[in-house]
Amino acid sequence: MNSRSGSTTSTATGKDRRPVGELWALVAVFGYSVSNLLGRAGVVRGDPLAGPLLRDVPSLVMGLLLLSRGGGHRQLNPRSEAFQGSKLLTFALSGLLSVFGTFAFFYALNVGGVNIVIPVLQTQIIWGALIAWWLLGERLVARKGIGVAVTLVGLVILAYGQSQGVPASDRWAFGILLALVPALGWGASGVLWRFGQQRGVSRASGITVHYGTSALLGLLYVALSGNIGVYAALRPQDFAAFLLSGVFGGMIAVYAMFSAMKLLPAANVFVLNGFTPIIVALGGWLLLGEYVNPLMWAGILVGSAGVVLFQLTGSKRVVAAASGSKA
Repeated sequence: MNSRSGSTTSTATGKDRRPVGELWALVAVFGYSVSNLLGRAGVVRGDPLAGPLLRDVPSLVMGLLLLSRGGGHRQLNPRSEAFQGSKLLTFALSGLLSVFGTFAFFYALNVGGVNIVIPVLQTQIIWGALIAWWLLGERLVARKGIGVAVTLVGLVILAYGQSQGVPASDRWAFGILLALVPALGWGASGVLWRFGQQRGVSRASGITVHYGTSALLGLLYVALSGNIGVYAALRPQDFAAFLLSGVFGGMIAVYAMFSAMKLLPAANVFVLNGFTPIIVALGGWLLLGEYVNPLMWAGILVGSAGVVLFQLTGSKRVVAAASGSKA
């Protein structure tokens, strides 16, 4: 009797948690979508060089707050027995790869627009899985090739549709190549992030080192290239767009995604996350005047379906990381 009662209670609890988990997953989709739209809004008139630092600062602040709450700062203190030492270098390297991707991301938004960049950026999940298979020996079933093929078909349709319409600039095709840089960089960064956490580095320490490295390197590059004045030259609305892009993508969306993963099967979260490029395209069309035609819509839908299919096919583990959730 007690066993049946416990099983019934567990099932009921699972059903009660599902709507909350779905709500968190939708908040994550909303956060990533708004973040990408704000990034595009910032580069329409603002200098893309200013974007990376301002986008990373909110995530760095979140890491520092998490450190102060849980006593995780001991992992970063060389005088503490909990100091992680060389293990932290993994997150410094992930920050290095990430900052390359973030610079390319803002330049890609500048020349390609969200309807070209975001669907390409979604392939970071695929690149991350391939890199994890090569670097960490993680299992990768052959059936996932179906998802890759569907994604490629979607991107080809998208590119052809854009060639028949009004692009964000005459260099929109270069935007596709630029978008591959963050897709690869953030995908690899996510693998390093997972590897570092498997070795015992806490999430708070990882976030702090990752975004601290990324923010510092971004600032150094801008300063050493003689462009430090880009921050002062930004219009207030562009400054706010870059900063809020980091708040929505690096704080709100990441927190919501982790919360959703605790309450829902990964498959459900993946499917909902696949709506991000569609919502971004709709928002870009309605709010930013981004051009989109039926062929481009078809390409975005097919490409998103391919990424979701790749994640769901033969996968029992979640392939995700904080840096890899920037899309």
